[in-house]
Amino acid sequence: MKKRRVFINGFGRIGRSAGRIILEDDTLELVGINDLYDYEQMAYLLKYDSVYKTLPYDIRAENDNLLIDDRRVKLSSIKNPADLDLHALDIDVLLECSGMFLSLESTQAFIDNGARKVVVSTPPKDKMPIYICGVNDKEYMGEPIISNSSCSANAIVPIFKIIDKHFGIKGAVMHMFHSYTAYQNLLDVSHYSSDIRRARAAAVNIIPLESSAARATNYFFPHLKGNLYAKSIRIPVASTTMYDLNIKLDGEYRLADIKKTLLEEISFSYAGILNTSDIPKVSNDYIQDRHSATVDLPLVDLAGGELLRVSAWQDNEYGYACRLVEMGRLVSR
Repeated sequence: MKKRRVFINGFGRIGRSAGRIILEDDTLELVGINDLYDYEQMAYLLKYDSVYKTLPYDIRAENDNLLIDDRRVKLSSIKNPADLDLHALDIDVLLECSGMFLSLESTQAFIDNGARKVVVSTPPKDKMPIYICGVNDKEYMGEPIISNSSCSANAIVPIFKIIDKHFGIKGAVMHMFHSYTAYQNLLDVSHYSSDIRRARAAAVNIIPLESSAARATNYFFPHLKGNLYAKSIRIPVASTTMYDLNIKLDGEYRLADIKKTLLEEISFSYAGILNTSDIPKVSNDYIQDRHSATVDLPLVDLAGGELLRVSAWQDNEYGYACRLVEMGRLVSR
């Protein structure tokens, strides 16, 4: 079988995680990377990672190529996609991981310049189609440009789909205890964001921030518009997120029935996407977990028969990147 040829635009945390996953997949070939920093650093940061450890390959930059053992990956450092000529690389799918191109108009240049398909690693700002594995990926209609939504949506929406299908959802308050990200500060210094708390030091504070998770979830549950609230609580860990979902059910139910339904649905309909655990694990235990979310069964609770609490874990970088790569494989068939 011919390997599908993948190009990554934006080689930060998500882009490099996707790169690591592609290197382990014999159905995919990483053929190009574009980002605006030094090629030697690209090689170094792919090889060595403080969270995901050292890759067992010889990795080095040579002129405008990244050499990974006997594999050669074309490197470029071009800011404007209109100037990025991709035709010679014969690209099946481009993973847009820079976070800079969030509309159909801004991503069209990738298609015009040689990529057959584009998957964007963030929620869009226009009517770009959004697909999430396990939710609506089987409904993919062949669009050349799609969004894989956010890490939080990939964790929350499949769980919501199960709950809404069997018990109905009237509303929810969601808190994400989320690892800090590159968009926060290492020390207390000025920040470009309108959310002033981003100016505070990420590794020594618990920092509540506004979240796009409610808007991203509403895309799939329009009947819940105005009845979803989300807050991202940034915590001093480098990876993994714990989701605390407080859901108002449409009726009264028994906790045992809800847990049974979650177990059955996840086992039979969401294998490889969702998981469950009855072991009392902590955040480090989920580093490099490939699932979109793992439901923590001891932390599934019910109050008054209708207020459900579901807690779930996710490696918000690696787990999300696994779904991003899977979506890239899907659209490039």
